[in-house]
Amino acid sequence: MSICAAWVPSHITGFFAAMRQDDPVKSGSIGCGLALALGATTFVQAAAETAIVLNGQVSDAPVSRFVVDRLARSPVRVETKLDMPFGSGFGASGAGSLGCAHALNAYFDLGLTANQAAAFAHEAEVTNRTGLGDVIGQHTGGLVIRIRPGAPGIGEVDRIPVPPLPVDYVVRGPISTKEVLSDQAVMKAVNAAGVEALKELLRRPTLQDFMRLARHFTRQSGLASDWTSDAIEAVEAAGGMASMIMLGDAVFAFGGAAALAEFGEVHTTTISQRGANLD
Repeated sequence: MSICAAWVPSHITGFFAAMRQDDPVKSGSIGCGLALALGATTFVQAAAETAIVLNGQVSDAPVSRFVVDRLARSPVRVETKLDMPFGSGFGASGAGSLGCAHALNAYFDLGLTANQAAAFAHEAEVTNRTGLGDVIGQHTGGLVIRIRPGAPGIGEVDRIPVPPLPVDYVVRGPISTKEVLSDQAVMKAVNAAGVEALKELLRRPTLQDFMRLARHFTRQSGLASDWTSDAIEAVEAAGGMASMIMLGDAVFAFGGAAALAEFGEVHTTTISQRGANLD
């Protein structure tokens, strides 16, 4: 084939707990998050030498490069257009690596199943310490409960049925996922709060309970900045539901957009019912 394309939704996490093992495909996180219609489209075509291009700029892109090095059978140009904010908890590195995996699988006719292709993207994220649960959420689509950690095909997920509702968000800046995941003191609090949130959500898996538990996790984990806490309270006072995006200096909400606008420029997308696939 002369060119192959794949599309991957963005993914935001409401709460999580990291679960690491020596084998990266068995590592991951438990928790719950949303796939969003803000997506990433990746194109693969033949090239004289391999290059990875993100939003028009040649990039080292170590997470995508990990996948290319394992799946490409000859030099390729991999070009990814990211519609989501970068470095702010929307799973941009997972989207790029997962798009690479699907597009390369098709381009080279590797014969991998969707789970098998996605496992390479998950391994790339875990190895580079850029994420633990985005890939399996992006692979699935919708409101995804991560019940058991691991790559697609190993980890266990379920979905809370929801329509493609509008989601508002404000982003002020990035948070280093690698730094947070490497801080043992921070992660002790995060993991304790995440395990309890998942147990409670599984008793009553609804969107409203997800948002309530995400808000509680934001407070219990100690990750929230002052403005995110204020924004969440303002949205709730206006009758909406809001929480922090993990891991980004950002807030997402259902309703209460006028109150959220006091804290920055409000953008709107929708829940994506579609997971990663060929485009």
